[in-house]
Amino acid sequence: MCTRVQLKWSSLTVAVAALAVGCRQAPQDEVDENQANAVVQLPRLPVAEPPMDRAALLIEVAKAASASALGEDISNDLRRLDGKRFEVRIRFGCAPPASPPEVEKTAKPAAQGQATGPFNVRFDEKDRTLRLRAAPDLTLNDRWIASVVDESVEAVEGFWMYRPWLLTDGCSVIPSQLDPGVSDGGLASETNDVAAVRITAPDRKYRVGLAQFFTKTDPRTGRRDGRAYETTKILPDDKQPSRQGYNLVLSGRLRHLPSGQVIACRTESTNAPPQCVVSAEFDRVWVEEPETKSLIAEWGN
Repeated sequence: MCTRVQLKWSSLTVAVAALAVGCRQAPQDEVDENQANAVVQLPRLPVAEPPMDRAALLIEVAKAASASALGEDISNDLRRLDGKRFEVRIRFGCAPPASPPEVEKTAKPAAQGQATGPFNVRFDEKDRTLRLRAAPDLTLNDRWIASVVDESVEAVEGFWMYRPWLLTDGCSVIPSQLDPGVSDGGLASETNDVAAVRITAPDRKYRVGLAQFFTKTDPRTGRRDGRAYETTKILPDDKQPSRQGYNLVLSGRLRHLPSGQVIACRTESTNAPPQCVVSAEFDRVWVEEPETKSLIAEWGN
């Protein structure tokens, strides 16, 4: 009798043990599989916001110009631009097509070493010297600029953007059947007489400027006080000046005017686009070759 009971208990013990082992193994397999397929949420690293380029800035200017023409107030919406970084390129010195013979004969030579216009590119074949010049042409002397600031602003320094209808920097293509007109500080050769450099001013019907506004309490260390950004470079014998011109690159942060506006626009006619100026703080300015983005010269505050 005892033997049978012992056998029954032994069989029951073996069965319970086997069941226990099976119960332990199944959850372990499920845990391993769940761990293998688990999605781990890693902390996201902060991504630096890229600076606004020419296209992004001009799109915001177009919004401000449209609102100004319609009499709408979007100043609250534009306040989000305050403090945003920007990196805007202005192309200058695009080489114009060859002038017709009659134009070449009537062109008057400029004075030796003369630099005309806000942008100027000169190259001397004799000593292979390339001279680049970009002078701020947006100042408080402009009556329109003076009208958008109050008496706290003591000086304004910046640039009117050439061809603001172009969202990217580049040289406009001129159809061959049209008059090539004049260049924007195109290449002037100094091989013999210094050729006349005919500069086209920015279109007065549609102007977009980017400038720094200095108040009377701002330090004077960041001002150019009329000084141009100028540099000289000796080119090797096998290299010619860029036929695609050069980029003046303005980099910094957008800053609101004393009125609180970052972009100020003024409408003078219902049939003409508003003129706009963007308030900024330049922390770095440089000149580069557009094809390679190679640095030619730079200035920092």
